[in-house]
Amino acid sequence: MAKDLNPRQLRFVTEYLKSGIQSRAFILAGYQRSTRNALDVGASQLIRNRKVKREINRRKAAMVKRSDVTIDKLLQDLADDRDLARRIDQPSAAIAATQLTAKLVGLLVDRKETGAPGDFQGLTTADEVLAAIRAEMGEDAAKALQALVNKASPPVTSEPEQPVIPTAQGSDSLN
Repeated sequence: MAKDLNPRQLRFVTEYLKSGIQSRAFILAGYQRSTRNALDVGASQLIRNRKVKREINRRKAAMVKRSDVTIDKLLQDLADDRDLARRIDQPSAAIAATQLTAKLVGLLVDRKETGAPGDFQGLTTADEVLAAIRAEMGEDAAKALQALVNKASPPVTSEPEQPVIPTAQGSDSLN
């Protein structure tokens, strides 16, 4: 719970939940870094800390419970908003409501960067990259990447292909 965290970590959680910006929360919590890169790395490491992540999730769950928000209620609100947008001839608002609905039900996923800067820097072979993906994202992600690599790369054959030399029609010999 919250007692497992030190005061700066607690402040980080509070500030992160206010703004959703890791680097801002990191600075407001009292952490200092000399460069922008060091700031981003420090904030990223802190947000991935098991105890910090658990406290963020605990507080988010409490906020949802307090406000009595459910996925069903959100989906109904979005359907109502989409209908209203169509009635008042606002297609962009209707599209936005449709996109948010798709995100809520998991049909549309924003890209998400995982890992720290430089995690893939020392990897030189496809097998090393696949092992890193497997460790970071799981077996399914590694299999999907392997399938993409196999589809994009032509198969390697052990014997080189012999070039075909065209001959003149009706002639079996070269003069």
